[in-house]
Amino acid sequence: MSKSIAEQSNALSIFWLKKHGYLNKEYSRRSGGITWSYGYSENKSNISFSVAKDNYGTTEERAYINLRYTQTNRWSGEKSDMDYNIELTTTPCRYGGKRYWFICPLSKNGIPCGRRVGVIFNIGKWFGCRHCGDIAYAKQMEGGKYRWNGISIPDIERAEKDVKKFYYKGKPTRKHRRLIRLNEKFEDGLIKMISKLGIR
Repeated sequence: MSKSIAEQSNALSIFWLKKHGYLNKEYSRRSGGITWSYGYSENKSNISFSVAKDNYGTTEERAYINLRYTQTNRWSGEKSDMDYNIELTTTPCRYGGKRYWFICPLSKNGIPCGRRVGVIFNIGKWFGCRHCGDIAYAKQMEGGKYRWNGISIPDIERAEKDVKKFYYKGKPTRKHRRLIRLNEKFEDGLIKMISKLGIR
């Protein structure tokens, strides 16, 4: 099975949500939408969403994003109205505060994914991580040597393999913190690339 290309897939980024104020701590719920536009034909697709934080500031805080959109089967033309939640989680930032991540809601071979990721992609009827969707970046398919912000996908994959334990006494381990930093730098570069393509 051939891989899909990330740059040609509908993507929703946690960094985009933060940049546009959807993760602001002053709000318990904020709603919005995003439209993707591609190529000379400017074909468009869109999605509505709400970011909610229940019990904010307590030990029982729960954050999630509710996605609402219509998915059209490209073979049969059948339309499905989608409405579901994707859980968010946080990790502490180096200089205080916290950073949000999506928790991938998909499963492969009956095994829940649960990866913590900064970007989710439209995969069939659902949204999930690029691993579950067998999605690769264009330059990765050319050998993986392309770098954004000085980071390549092989750099991240090597760092991920190095992590034996993610938390110690409730805090990210040194190797886990390094993996977080690499992901941040790489995905910041992805957002800049998306902006240059004119995807809104």
